[in-house]
Amino acid sequence: MARIPEELIDSIRSQADIVDVVSDYVTLRKAGKNYKGLCPFHDEKTPSFSVNPERQIYHCFGCGKGGNVFSFLMEHENVTFVEAVRHIARRLNITIPDTYRQREAGSEAESLAQVTRFAARFFHERLLNAGRDSIVRRYTERRGLSEETVKSFGLGYAPDSWNDLLNAARNQGIDAALLVKAGLAKTGEQRTYDAFRKRLIFPIQAPSGRVVGFGGRALSDEDQPKYLNSSESPIYRKSQVLYGLYQARDALRQRGRVLVVEGYMDLLGLYEQGIHGAVALCGTALTREQARLLARYGQQAFLVYDSDQAGVRATWRAIEPLVESGLWTRIVRLPEDYDPDSYVREHGPDGFMKLVDSADSIADFMGHHANLQGSGDREEVFRTLTELIRKTTNLVHRETYREEAERRFPALQGLLASELRSPGAVQRDRRAPRAEGAPDGDAMVERDLVQLMLDGRAIAELVENQLEPRDFKHPLYRRIVELCFARLGGEGTYDLSGLIDTIGDDEAARMMTELINASDSGVNLEQRARDHIIRIKQKRLKESMARLMEQIKQMEKGGRSDELNDAMATYMELKQQEKVLLQSARGD
Repeated sequence: MARIPEELIDSIRSQADIVDVVSDYVTLRKAGKNYKGLCPFHDEKTPSFSVNPERQIYHCFGCGKGGNVFSFLMEHENVTFVEAVRHIARRLNITIPDTYRQREAGSEAESLAQVTRFAARFFHERLLNAGRDSIVRRYTERRGLSEETVKSFGLGYAPDSWNDLLNAARNQGIDAALLVKAGLAKTGEQRTYDAFRKRLIFPIQAPSGRVVGFGGRALSDEDQPKYLNSSESPIYRKSQVLYGLYQARDALRQRGRVLVVEGYMDLLGLYEQGIHGAVALCGTALTREQARLLARYGQQAFLVYDSDQAGVRATWRAIEPLVESGLWTRIVRLPEDYDPDSYVREHGPDGFMKLVDSADSIADFMGHHANLQGSGDREEVFRTLTELIRKTTNLVHRETYREEAERRFPALQGLLASELRSPGAVQRDRRAPRAEGAPDGDAMVERDLVQLMLDGRAIAELVENQLEPRDFKHPLYRRIVELCFARLGGEGTYDLSGLIDTIGDDEAARMMTELINASDSGVNLEQRARDHIIRIKQKRLKESMARLMEQIKQMEKGGRSDELNDAMATYMELKQQEKVLLQSARGD
């Protein structure tokens, strides 16, 4: 296997913008010199995920994950290092020569990604090349899908054939088993055949734009089911993906508001009318993972489901995960017999947005659809509403939801306030004691000095001239110092983002990204570094003197006068070194 040369990897890394890449997955907001957002690797309500654009490094202060642009993709997309490099290269339109392409099989995830990328291109070309009188073109015209929408969403066509995709894949050297694993083919008793036939195809994309799965809409009433989705695979989890999120990202960040619809055509109908801030489910009920994904891009969620009973039930189930994720939740009530697509086509974007602007509160939605005549049913609604509000972590949202509930249900006046209090809750200790494993005073000095070393080459060189790695007693900081010194001795720039790729030490890499992202621009950085160096030197001198004093006591007890004289001379020399050190600190 020919490896990608280090200089090409360095070139790709230096041209990549980690803020731009991470923004595919997280809405980042400027916070000082860094950017902050909700961590994509663990569930959180308060942003603790930080990206440093200057050093091209990210770190989450909640879960501890950190690294550079390559390690972010490796962690989030579950791909290998080489695959992450190739992904960024494609993004930057940098060609990796065939000589350096990976000859061995990549990870399963990357192999499946290549298959879905091929299939998406295959289906899309079939649609673009279909004649105007073809069944698929007649369908897209009837549904009002413009060429711009077809291309923006990569819509495709699966011909009425049992093996059209299989044959095309075989010609490209793609194993049929991979098509089966990707949900694009099925295996029967006697043969393997295409899973999608005579359907309009909707490629389902991850936030990065990578195609992970497919949906298919039948083109005639005789073909059932009407909608068909590819099966789950190592790269496709229906509960974690939202259709159209890739295309809606910019609109969501600008407006902070997302419209959640049930189906592919609902979303495309809104898009055709210029409403670009919508996402659709992929054949499942809205999940907590999807709600948390939306919370990374906006602050408000509007549910716009069909007006039939199935749509009402789906809306009811979708409220809880949205509220729990911290999204301000509203419900758009469509008139009977309408879905989002049919309503916006008949009333236009302005008419549709008037419905959005007058959306129901959660309490109004429940009051409108629940049976409140029976006392048991009424109590069940009250209990559901109370528990829902209790799960709201945003205190402003909680108070507003409570006021809306009491206004809609006067019987709840005063009851909700007492119910929502957390009995026996213990307030946090404001003294913030030191956490277990947190560095003590000496370790903090080492930590601060290492942080300054990571800030720039000049301070790292200063430390190298004054201290040895063994002067750092904390093993983790000593390891980072060794890595920094090695980087100083190498050729090229003092590039710590590149160091993370080759460090081979996950704990050291995590600590480096934490220290870099937590650093402040500050002033007098060199003087601060000198002060830390002096403290470390003094600490080591005192340790040496303490050890020597113990030896002197043993010599006195043993009457070893010859050794005692030499030891005392060494002790006085160490005392003189300490005196000179302290004088230099004072500037004497």
